[in-house]
Amino acid sequence: MSIRFGLALDFRSAVRTLDEQLARYIELIRLGERYGFESVTAGETYAARPGGGGHLPSPFLALAALAPQTRMKVGTGVTLLPAWHPLRLAYDAAVLDQLSGGRLILGVGLGTPPLYRRFGLDPERMADYADDTLAMLRALWTGENGFQGKYVSVEGGVGISPIQHGGPAIWVGGSRRRSVERAAEWGDGYIASSNYPLDTVARQSGRYRAALRARGKDSSAAVVVANRLTLVAESEAEAREAARAYVGAVLQSYARAGALGDDLRTASAPPGELFEAFDTDHCLVGTPDQVIARIRQYTDAGVTHIQARVSPADIPLEIAARSVELLGKAVLPALQ
Repeated sequence: MSIRFGLALDFRSAVRTLDEQLARYIELIRLGERYGFESVTAGETYAARPGGGGHLPSPFLALAALAPQTRMKVGTGVTLLPAWHPLRLAYDAAVLDQLSGGRLILGVGLGTPPLYRRFGLDPERMADYADDTLAMLRALWTGENGFQGKYVSVEGGVGISPIQHGGPAIWVGGSRRRSVERAAEWGDGYIASSNYPLDTVARQSGRYRAALRARGKDSSAAVVVANRLTLVAESEAEAREAARAYVGAVLQSYARAGALGDDLRTASAPPGELFEAFDTDHCLVGTPDQVIARIRQYTDAGVTHIQARVSPADIPLEIAARSVELLGKAVLPALQ
């Protein structure tokens, strides 16, 4: 099975403003285009304190600034539905699809109960709320004059239509069975977060294809995306040394948020130790040959797209660029 690649970029920086970060990433984007990467995506998060890197509270704005700089598709990986009024999301996604010339991919997910509560939503209702939101997006983007759901109701349509017929492709995330049912019903693909281990990715991939078949849809054409922390170097020692610092820092932020399990020892572990503990099931780190071997495990699990997260934790640009170049020269050709 061939596999497609995109870039997943961390836009929030502890040391740079966004204009500086965007300018810095042009080199990575040019490399991605040169080597056949298909998309560039940005995640969404809502930090309560300043400092640190990672994702933005407003990736649509970053992608709008980025869209004129690239021919690749632009997308979110993922937009957090609890933070959005569904009608606002319908409008803004339509605008961004037009600004990008019909190249938007809308990745969506639910996030965590603390996020729901912060935005004033009942955690018990979130699954139904998400279903309603995606059903509403589909209805309004195809010209319906309003929508009536269990928890989401809208009067009237949207006065601006996406360029893509029926709206942007929607990649639906989540680690539960309900998530893949949602993806099969209203989405165009399933997307796994960086913090999901390989066995979760494999389980959700199988569930998604089963859900497609249950709806009479073609599971052989399923899109299954995995966001993976990625660092490639000429030698294993180089790759692992850098990954202990930069990939480990991202894993540490996940551990502190409880996204790598509930073990309190994990939450207090240093970055290098966390990288060594979670590398195999969460990361693509090593030489090109080692990364190829690991990606084959993902294709065996049914993954069709890798979004390579090459710029974690304010990693030096030259290390990120080397990862993209080695992926493009050695990894992508071996997997086509």
